Amino acid sequence: MSTVTGAGLKATSGTLAAGRYLAVVGVCGLALLFIFSASLSLLSHDGWMFGDYFSQIPRDGNAEWYRNFGGRSVPQIQDQDIFYSNVGSSVAAAKSADIIFLGPSFVSYALDRRTLEAAPQFDQLKIYNMAFVGLRGGEFSRRVINRWKIHPPLWVINADDQFVHFFSNDLNVTLGPQKMPIVAVERSRLRGYLTVVGRNLHWRIEDLVAAFKSGQFTQTGLYRNIANGDMGLDANPSYVAQGNKPMLSARDPNCHTTQAIIDYARTLLKEIGGRVVLTLVPHSQSCVQQADELAKALNLELVAPPFDGMTTVDGGGHLDRNGAERYTSFLVREIVKTEAFKQAFPNRFSATK
Repeated sequence: MSTVTGAGLKATSGTLAAGRYLAVVGVCGLALLFIFSASLSLLSHDGWMFGDYFSQIPRDGNAEWYRNFGGRSVPQIQDQDIFYSNVGSSVAAAKSADIIFLGPSFVSYALDRRTLEAAPQFDQLKIYNMAFVGLRGGEFSRRVINRWKIHPPLWVINADDQFVHFFSNDLNVTLGPQKMPIVAVERSRLRGYLTVVGRNLHWRIEDLVAAFKSGQFTQTGLYRNIANGDMGLDANPSYVAQGNKPMLSARDPNCHTTQAIIDYARTLLKEIGGRVVLTLVPHSQSCVQQADELAKALNLELVAPPFDGMTTVDGGGHLDRNGAERYTSFLVREIVKTEAFKQAFPNRFSATK
């Protein structure tokens, strides 16, 4: 039989009192955060709601989109924390996809959703764009895939090698002139969520300060779609403009893959599973030779559209809408012919003629 001394009772009572105090402080803190966020949203006239996650900044009141790239003074991006810490429904949407595209911002600019949805066979599949703006290497994508067990039947991976190859362990983000480590991978899930909330509050404060100075509230930044991963590039006048410059290659075609890239690619492909098709989005520094060598070394099929008729939003880095329509049309037409596509969906369609 055990006994509890008076000192023990006092200690237990003190612990309970401290716990209640911390709980009250926590609840009050959350309430103040909620009120502060709601007040900022109402002042911003951005149609605030709980949406996909608390503090989300919707696009013109549409909660299917969240502000992904913003910052009126220092550029910041949300989706690294969104995906790594599984904030909202973006990861769930990716997990339910039939086909997932991987790569840097070249892929975000190159995929035209209307063309994807209108293409035969593709119109019956769920296509998710899991490209990341500012990330050249695929190590971050690999970690997100493994952490949340994202395994679609088919991957389409942009085998690009500008600055660093996609198939590399590079864990840096480049936004504007700044290159820095991806700190999202160092955060716990709770800290990642709080970082997203804090970043949205910071952006809203910046919006209100700008509105106070100009006398008019205007939304800024780029938004990402929760359900399909697309970036809202139509907000960029250059992207939708007619008469943009043609895409021209400025790269020496004598460029090759390396054994290190091949080895990393084999490891990544083994981990993510599923069927894989490689592609190469045309830009001024893209190299088909290295992508072709890599595809042969990995025994994969490569779909690399030619430069013909491609137009660019920024003089050679990214495709515009017309270029994206042409790229996507070529891509979907060729992908359905690949063995990887047929093996990924053996019973979904009749044989391709």
